[in-house]
Amino acid sequence: MAAVCAQFEVASMAEMNLEQAEELLDMFAEGKSLDLINTSFALHLVDLARELGRDALVGRLLSHAAQSADNEEDSGWCQFEALKHDGAELEVIIGLGVAAESDSLPGLAAGIFHHVALVSLGTPEASVFANKSMQLREENDDKEGMIYGYALLAHIAKSEDDWEKAQLHLRKRIDLIDEKDREGLMEAYADLAHSHATTGELEQAQALLIDSLGIATEIADLSGILVARWGLADLAEISEQPDEAMVQLSEVMTTFMEAGVVVPEQVRARVNKLTE
Repeated sequence: MAAVCAQFEVASMAEMNLEQAEELLDMFAEGKSLDLINTSFALHLVDLARELGRDALVGRLLSHAAQSADNEEDSGWCQFEALKHDGAELEVIIGLGVAAESDSLPGLAAGIFHHVALVSLGTPEASVFANKSMQLREENDDKEGMIYGYALLAHIAKSEDDWEKAQLHLRKRIDLIDEKDREGLMEAYADLAHSHATTGELEQAQALLIDSLGIATEIADLSGILVARWGLADLAEISEQPDEAMVQLSEVMTTFMEAGVVVPEQVRARVNKLTE
């Protein structure tokens, strides 16, 4: 059992399908085997159980995680997750972040402030807390956290129609992503491409989408292929090249059919519209 837990902890939860996720959670549904997992793995399972609506299990996992915590930072993460689970007021969560920063726990404080920024989107506070989180991550040289931080800052900049700032954040994000993280780069290129397309910089957008498509094809990521070719079709239509748009959408259909996957209805509808 310990070996199984270790295997799952190393692997990304996102890589599991629904059946595998349910099977993993069922191992601990009645409190069995909880004593075999540490705080970190228990908190990973909390996220998974929450996504699948297993609220009762979330409570048991949080309780176990808190009991198993053997340092101040782990205890802080447990308290943070418990506050979210209990629907605590945002001011209480902010207070925990301030306390974590005062206790020289920058990773915990950055994570809390990032969460506060997310739930504050659409308000001036979102930018304040996103920047505070990024500052702590930069001071702590937390590259993985900075990747998420730049994505959030770019999102906020877009919502404020500050596309130049958004592109700056997105390029910094790309610079931090490891070349081995092909999916991460694929998504980042597509995100930056959308920003350039919005500001009318079509050549830059096209180059980035082609890079994204190349990676998506390399790793056989159907969603990535769809996003990139859909974007290229958009650019073709903007440039009054309907034939090129049709080529891109036809390639999407071919790729999905060859993979034995149903072609998205939006693609079929767009192809039909182009042929009218």
